[in-house]
Amino acid sequence: MLKPHERIDDLFRENMRIIQSSETFSFSVDALLLGNFVKINKRDNRIMDLCSGNGIIPLLLSHRAKQPIDAVEIQELLADMANRSIQMNGKSEQITMYNLDIKELKTSMKHSSYDVITVNPPYFTSNQPLKDKGPQSIARHELHIDLKGIVEACRYLLTNKGRLYMVHRAERSAEVFTEMHNQGFRVRRAQYVYNDVNSRNAMFIVVEAIFNSNAYADILPPFYIYNEDKTYSDEMLEVYYGDSRR
Repeated sequence: MLKPHERIDDLFRENMRIIQSSETFSFSVDALLLGNFVKINKRDNRIMDLCSGNGIIPLLLSHRAKQPIDAVEIQELLADMANRSIQMNGKSEQITMYNLDIKELKTSMKHSSYDVITVNPPYFTSNQPLKDKGPQSIARHELHIDLKGIVEACRYLLTNKGRLYMVHRAERSAEVFTEMHNQGFRVRRAQYVYNDVNSRNAMFIVVEAIFNSNAYADILPPFYIYNEDKTYSDEMLEVYYGDSRR
């Protein structure tokens, strides 16, 4: 099940396990925040996760969703890690991982076929200096696709009134809002994430946007990862462990 430099980590709240690697890819807190932010309704038929990495978001969502979940990851190494985690958790009948380039989705997937899309995209623009172009750089930098291309793909895949959930760096939130608006989305909910109450600047923003909607935005109260004494906040404990550690 494991390859060199890989390990198995626990997803405590979901009672699952996931394969990770310090040399290729490990998910960060932003993925957990995104998974926690997503709302799944009974009327939703299909879910898609783009830029899926090692499959963390599909695994998190499968804990509380019965619907089929598809996922797309461009890097073969990461898609393979995801497939082994999916198999290890007995989720092969629910989650399907595609090793694809998002820019090729129009030739392989049907228009307006998903009610919910999640995406944890590359955060950093391609003009920033890179030490290498390995798996971690591809996951974090816009080397293969930029924010505009990702939102365009979401527009193609989503049904009318379908929901897009995204986490991004807070300093690029204006770009996120603008690009979503340009592609026919209306932001419905947004929440800024801070390290703690003393942080001057937010780290992340999580967004729910609806395609072809006139809804107004709810800007939620700030989310703090840590308390002032550097212990996890109650909100973050809920994300990690559920009610049992509150």
